Amino acid sequence: MSNPKHFIITVGDYHDSRGRFFSLRTPFHRPLNRALHRIGANWDKEIKCWLLQYNKPNWLLLQRTVAPFGSLEVLTRKPLSTTLSKRHNETTQFYLKSYQEMLYARGYAQNTINNYLSLMAPLMASLHPTPPSAYTLAQINTYRATKLFHHANSTQRQFVGALKLLLILNGNPINPTTLVRPRATESLPKVITVEQALGMIATTQNIKHRLILTVLYSCGMRRSEVINLKLSDINHSRGIITVEQSKWGKDRLLPLPQTLVSILKEYFRFYQPKTYLIEGPNGGQYSATSIANIVARAGKRVGIPQRVTPHMLRHSYATHQLERGVDVRHIQELLGHSKTDTTMIYTHVAKSTSLSIESPLDAAVKAQLGNKNLLEKGKNGGEDVIDLG
Repeated sequence: MSNPKHFIITVGDYHDSRGRFFSLRTPFHRPLNRALHRIGANWDKEIKCWLLQYNKPNWLLLQRTVAPFGSLEVLTRKPLSTTLSKRHNETTQFYLKSYQEMLYARGYAQNTINNYLSLMAPLMASLHPTPPSAYTLAQINTYRATKLFHHANSTQRQFVGALKLLLILNGNPINPTTLVRPRATESLPKVITVEQALGMIATTQNIKHRLILTVLYSCGMRRSEVINLKLSDINHSRGIITVEQSKWGKDRLLPLPQTLVSILKEYFRFYQPKTYLIEGPNGGQYSATSIANIVARAGKRVGIPQRVTPHMLRHSYATHQLERGVDVRHIQELLGHSKTDTTMIYTHVAKSTSLSIESPLDAAVKAQLGNKNLLEKGKNGGEDVIDLG
């Protein structure tokens, strides 16, 4: 029986006192985990990835083992970004590069590496000249209290995860368990109405901007997925969009909306993208910040009071699908969620579920008015009388 899911297993090059290993990161999937274990890979709790002895026979064995489940992606190391290099001195750059190398070796995704570096760089600059190996708990707590207090809980939780790896890399004696993460908040997704989404698209004159809004809302794609979408990912004959290497390294297929087809035809008349569907002025990938600004301006144009973000369009897509009666398991597949629990949060904001349940007060008032109207009708010889006083 073939496996219906397709996983991307990221492969890093990890070294420690035990030797050299392939570091393998993959979403949790029991059959895949068993297959990796059978070829000699072991789960390392500390670095949270599979380790397989680094040699050519194991590489060939790994390729054959993974083939029924998905594909391997060997991480391509990138140099430290120009922004970080310009903002920080040579000492801080040295620690950032070492940290970056460790993250690559452990098989972390590029987006995670970028986020972790952006969180650790200000910390290193703030505590300079103290090296990471000598950071104290008092210094870290002061930094968190003065620099991170205004950030969202999700950012603070990510900061703690990144910091633990930095301290372990540099042999800092602080016990990682003393670095407490803030409690995860369970806020409901923010959504807009169907009419507001249509208004945002209809009032956008620039065809490229209109295409971006349409893709975000009609497909429920993440902003990063829109940026990475290539011309080859759109199969017009089959009516399918392939989203490659999305969050958790998974590929998924989406239906190509008919409304998007007509906009694409108009878009291709004015633009000739070469590789990516949405390209920047000088070619290459489009800017994430530009997409955020396009969405925000469109929301403001139709009078939406709060700032609209690309992810709000994704939330709105899922909620509106649920309200139309689409099964939550299908929505899970369309969104690329690993767990149904993640998708189930939309049931809390969809009007077709709990929000359609009538208040007991409304029901009681209706019942009272109904009885009163029947009584008035009898008194007036069958004439309908509605008394709201």
